[in-house]
Amino acid sequence: MVALKLDKKEIINGLQMGIYTKEFKHANQYPDAEDPDDLSGQEHTIYVYINDNYDITGVKSFFGESPSTEEIGASVQAGGEVRIPIVVKDIPPMSVQLGMITKEEFKVLKICDGMSTIETVAEIAQKSVEKIEKMMEKLRSKGLVKVIKRT
Repeated sequence: MVALKLDKKEIINGLQMGIYTKEFKHANQYPDAEDPDDLSGQEHTIYVYINDNYDITGVKSFFGESPSTEEIGASVQAGGEVRIPIVVKDIPPMSVQLGMITKEEFKVLKICDGMSTIETVAEIAQKSVEKIEKMMEKLRSKGLVKVIKRT
């Protein structure tokens, strides 16, 4: 368990576009020195996703700057395909006000950080996988996202 301090104003500002993401890097100050499998003393990163109802909709934890492909696709069954959406063109929040994309599409783009599968994006966004797939196709046609496939 990790105590994570969050600034209320920071969350409110982050939620203006539908989802707040908190990145937190830390290491356990008191790892179990007798346990060779305890890696908690090494610095690792935690991502916490909070929706506009202030519910935590996702948490990721990994060592290093980003999770490995194996960690990203760990939930996919053997022989399955891992699909990882990646934002290829950053767009400002003003794009929503200008009608270029919807607030929901902007929210989903914020989750497409290259560290989540389509299924994980759907879970964090609290949408069906089918709805996220349709949204990815629309965002791909606008040149905003690319879905990388791994087996």
